[in-house]
Amino acid sequence: MLRNKDWLFSWRWKLFVIFITISVVPLVGFYMMMLAATNDYYIRDKETTLLATANIIAGSIVRGNFLTDPATRHDFDEVIIERGRDGGFRVMVIDSMGLVVNDSFGSETGRVLVVPEVIRAIEANNRVNTRFAEESVYAAAAITNADGDNVAAVLIVSSIDEILAYGEEMQERFVLFVLLIVVILTVLVLVISKLVINPLNNFVRVVERAGEGHFDEKIHIRGRDEYSKLGRAFNHMVSKLALSENSREEFVSNVSHELKTPLSSIKVLTESILLMENVPTEMYTEFLKDINSEVDRMNNIINDLLTLVKLDQHELPLNMKPTDINRMTEDTLRRLAPLAAQKDIELFYENIRPVTISADEMKLSLALSNIVENGIKYTPEEGSITVTVDCDHQHLFISVSDTGIGISEEDHPKVFTRFFRADKTRNRETGGTGLGLAISHQTVLLHGGSIRLDSKEGEGSTFLVRIPLRG
Repeated sequence: MLRNKDWLFSWRWKLFVIFITISVVPLVGFYMMMLAATNDYYIRDKETTLLATANIIAGSIVRGNFLTDPATRHDFDEVIIERGRDGGFRVMVIDSMGLVVNDSFGSETGRVLVVPEVIRAIEANNRVNTRFAEESVYAAAAITNADGDNVAAVLIVSSIDEILAYGEEMQERFVLFVLLIVVILTVLVLVISKLVINPLNNFVRVVERAGEGHFDEKIHIRGRDEYSKLGRAFNHMVSKLALSENSREEFVSNVSHELKTPLSSIKVLTESILLMENVPTEMYTEFLKDINSEVDRMNNIINDLLTLVKLDQHELPLNMKPTDINRMTEDTLRRLAPLAAQKDIELFYENIRPVTISADEMKLSLALSNIVENGIKYTPEEGSITVTVDCDHQHLFISVSDTGIGISEEDHPKVFTRFFRADKTRNRETGGTGLGLAISHQTVLLHGGSIRLDSKEGEGSTFLVRIPLRG
């Protein structure tokens, strides 16, 4: 539930503002423009109509000689009154001195009025003007005498109340229409927010739980929309984090176990020496050799751990230079040949094509050596290991295949983690620190490459190293 002013920053409020902005605001602007244009059109039309009527009345006055012949006075009055009554407006005839000669209302006849529209009409024949303060249109047409001089003007005054009232009525209808639009948009926002925001809130809840360390919660995925893609990506990330967290805990446990084992052996050996009396020199020598062996083992574990930490933190800079991969591979296999010979394991080397890349030869050679040595450890006697060097236009490929015990599919993600051993029952007999493949993996990553494992339990393993030819 939103608290304090959080609603101001919620997507429900943002969606509402967005919909109002893109729908109601342009609609209001368009309506105001249309209303102004409509009012202007009706007023201009009324001005044109009134001015034409004023000209017609002026012509009738000239033809009837109403201004100069007193005998026509009665007809003059009837024309003015009839015109005003039929048109629904006021008709006045004003001479050049401002005297009201005739008034359809009768109230201003004989009085002097100064009307700007009349003055301008006598000067320029026609004049029309809308006085919005009076809500009236003033239209004046000049009356000429026999000599062609403008001696008076017909003034028509008509109200524009009906036009303004129509505009107000339209405004009231529009306000109701806008309110209806706002209600519809509000309902629409609530519906859309339920479809869009609720999954997002659920996503946020799971993210917060993951941030607290609960990696077992996942996003419930439906459909194939953007939320589903985001949910799949998040679930994959959480799985990786969970695996990383498990690996970290397992790593700490393994480090403790790996270091505790030689320490326990050293303690047992030293206590045995201390508790025995008149121990033969040969036994002292044998016990000290065992202690020295355990110390060496601890030293190897610590050195490998330090190497991994430095590789992870990029504290070991790569000494990149042109490296003949074929020669490097041959040298590596030559060094490991005696170790393979102890188990009657044959080493085969397939040089498909010569490859030279920019690499740190010492670190890359150690990575390859760790992979081959791992194959030797987990390959039964009289087995074989095949190393192949190849490339295409973009990558170097080094394949190491053995006929060993293989690795189950469920253990594939753990192969390059610290202290992992495929054979759980012989993890002490095989020797090593259990860190070799982890070091190899990190070294290949530093070269911009990758290692892929293809293995089935009981059918051997193949490690494929891929490194870009141009780093």
